[in-house]
Amino acid sequence: MKFAILRALSPGRRLGVVCWLFADEDHNADGGHREYLDRHSEWKHFDPPLFEALLKIEREKKHDVRAIEDSSVLPNAVFVSDPIPCKAQPYSLRPEERKKWIEAAKTTVKNCNLVFLDPDNGIASERLKLTKARAGKSVTIDDIKSLQEGNRTIVVYHHQTRLKGGHLFEIVNLFTRLRKSGVHVSGALRATPWSPRAFFMLNGDEELQDRSKALANLWGKHVSWHSENELLKNSESHSMG
Repeated sequence: MKFAILRALSPGRRLGVVCWLFADEDHNADGGHREYLDRHSEWKHFDPPLFEALLKIEREKKHDVRAIEDSSVLPNAVFVSDPIPCKAQPYSLRPEERKKWIEAAKTTVKNCNLVFLDPDNGIASERLKLTKARAGKSVTIDDIKSLQEGNRTIVVYHHQTRLKGGHLFEIVNLFTRLRKSGVHVSGALRATPWSPRAFFMLNGDEELQDRSKALANLWGKHVSWHSENELLKNSESHSMG
């Protein structure tokens, strides 16, 4: 889903991809759900070149972000793929190490006007402490604001949780947090195949919003577009409730 979204949004843009690579995750199934590649008739028609490129990577058993970098999946994209530092000792050093990593990422994507942030878990909760190793699986709002430069559009991945109120409530909740922090949220794409996830578009122009709507129309029941006005209306309803 993430690659299909980026391919739909990126034509005519300089795309930067910031991967929150988190080490020592062999014990879980993150990134391992590729059974859709056996279901050609169900998924290939949405983006045939993407499907074929991913199928080639799977056949060659190149299960590494570098396989995406070297493929035709995201042509001409710039990647930040150095693992995020989150295990420095003593713990007090971890926030500063993270800050250095963010600064290096900013340098890599400095010429990009569309940047995708790809943390394992998504946008961090307000309670997350950067001294914790698991902080490497999330992007903070401060990280986002640091990477937001000029008229750049940022798309942020968020793996939806079991927050009380449901997934749409969680999107509205995050929209409100981002907005209160001074970040302009133009809308969000929500993908439902397998576990639901959201892609927040920050500072997106009209063309990118139209591309998001078209993508949602193409993918039908699998993807929905939630505009800024819709999210703002729902946010106000929740606050009044």
